[in-house]
Amino acid sequence: MECNLKNIGILAFGDKNRGGVYQYTQSIINALVKDKTKHYIIFCNRDDYRFDNYSLEIRKIDTPKTKLFEKVIRLLQFLIFIRKPIFFQQYELDIFSDIDMFISPVISAYPHFYLNKPFVFTLHDMQERYYPEFFSRYERFSRWLNSRTLAKSANKIICESEFVKKDIIKFIGVDRSKIHIIQSPPEAFLTLEYNETQCERIRVKYNLPEKFIFYPAQCWFHKNHIKLVEAFNIVQKNIVDIYLILTGAQQNNYHNLINKINELGLYYKVIHLGYIDYEDLPYFYKMSQMLVMPTLFESISIPIYEAFSLKVPVCSSNVVALPEQVGDAGLIFNPNDLNDMAEKMMIYLNDENLRAEKAKKGFEKIINFNHGEYRQKLLDVLK
Repeated sequence: MECNLKNIGILAFGDKNRGGVYQYTQSIINALVKDKTKHYIIFCNRDDYRFDNYSLEIRKIDTPKTKLFEKVIRLLQFLIFIRKPIFFQQYELDIFSDIDMFISPVISAYPHFYLNKPFVFTLHDMQERYYPEFFSRYERFSRWLNSRTLAKSANKIICESEFVKKDIIKFIGVDRSKIHIIQSPPEAFLTLEYNETQCERIRVKYNLPEKFIFYPAQCWFHKNHIKLVEAFNIVQKNIVDIYLILTGAQQNNYHNLINKINELGLYYKVIHLGYIDYEDLPYFYKMSQMLVMPTLFESISIPIYEAFSLKVPVCSSNVVALPEQVGDAGLIFNPNDLNDMAEKMMIYLNDENLRAEKAKKGFEKIINFNHGEYRQKLLDVLK
C-alpha cells in the first residue's frame, strides 16, 4: 500500500552538545533528501545553519519557553495521554498545521504529541534500566515517562539494534511489529578529501602531539572516561611517546575526569579539548593512531562508523551491540577491565600492520553499506 502522506516534518531541534544524536539526525535527513515522493520540511532552531544548502524546505523557530504552571499541566497530559495543544500559541499552530506526520530522531514530545499528529521517533536506548546510578531520581523518572508515553503514542518506533528492540518490548510492552531496527552510518566522512595542508593547520590550531589515541565523547558517566584514563596510565608507562586526546562537551562527569587526570599526574599526557568544530573532527581521526571506544552502554556508536569511513583502526568495548557493529574490523575489550583495555591499545600501538589491516576491514564494512536500502527502510516506516 502506498503512503498517502505528503508533508513530513523532520524535527531537528537537537543541538551539537547532544552527542551522537546530532549526527544521527543529519544521517536521516541526508537519506530522505533524495526521496522525491513526499515533501519534507525540516524544523530547527533559528541559529542552526547546517541545513541551509539542502534542497528541502526549512522552517526555523524558537522553541517556546514554558512557565511552571504550563509544565505541570503538560506533565499531567503526558501521564494520562491527553494529546491537546493547550498552551500552544497561534504561530506554533500555524507553522505545524500542514504536517501530516512527524519524524523525531530524539525522544521529544514537542510538538507532535500535543498536536495529536502521527509520528515516528527513535528510542536510542534504555540505559537507565542497567545503570540507574548514572542518573538522578528525576532523570530516571523523566526517561521512563518519555519512553513509555512516546512509545505507546507513536505510530512507529525506530531503534538501532536487536538489543534495544528487546528492551523496548520488555520494559514498555509495545507490540514488536511497531518497532523497526534501522542502522544509520553517516555518509559525510566517506567523501572527505584529505588535505595535508589542512591537517597541519589543525595540528597547530589545537597543538596536537605527533602520536595520540582519540576518544570523542561527551563526559557522561556511561562514556567511561575514568577507566579509560586509568587504562591509558598503564599504556603510557610502556609506550612513552603516546598521548590521549579527548573531545566533547564537558558534561556531568567532567570534574571527576579532571580530578583523575591530575591524581595520576597525566595532565601533560591526557588533553581534553572540549567541543571542537565539526569540520575539524575528521582530521583528528586521521591523525590519531586509533579510535578508542570504552563506553559502558551504547546501542550503536557513530564514532565507530566515522572511524571506519576514514580508514582509522577501532578499539572498542564489548557491550550491547558494539561487538556486532565492529565484527572483525577492530579489537574488542572488557570496559571494566583496565588491563584488558590497556593491552588491546598496546597491541595496536605496537603493530602498524595490524592497524592497517583492521582499518581496511572497517572501511570495507562501511563502504558496502547500502544507503539506498537504508532510505527505503525509512520510507517503509512511513507507510
